[in-house]
Amino acid sequence: MSAVSFEEWAAPGLELELGGRTYMVPPPSVDASSKILASAVRGEIQLGIVKGEVPAEVSAVLDAIGPDEHPALGPVYAQLVADGVSATTIDRMGYYAVFYWARGREYADRLAVAMWAPETAGDDDAGTGGDGAPKVS
Repeated sequence: MSAVSFEEWAAPGLELELGGRTYMVPPPSVDASSKILASAVRGEIQLGIVKGEVPAEVSAVLDAIGPDEHPALGPVYAQLVADGVSATTIDRMGYYAVFYWARGREYADRLAVAMWAPETAGDDDAGTGGDGAPKVS
């Protein structure tokens, strides 16, 4: 009996292009997925999309994220750092990846345009924490 190939049904990665290079973010693991969902909840609260406070159980999941870890970017986070990509750009890519994995591409695209399109770039009231870089993880 031959094995069933699941390649065509497996979740595809997220391709992020920057400076002529394509970074391939693999789909998140089960452990990373819970951290991504917690980051999305916090992000939506910080942006005012959802009213309220970050629930304690969500904060506990977020507290488990290590300082050199970015669940939504996976191994690409270290590649971006090694390539000398700016912290603001990495934060934006991470923010996009959080919402891409948590809510889908259309949602992530809408938020990215709303936050970083040229007419809002540099606007401290754009929900970016004052430096153009939203902080969700």
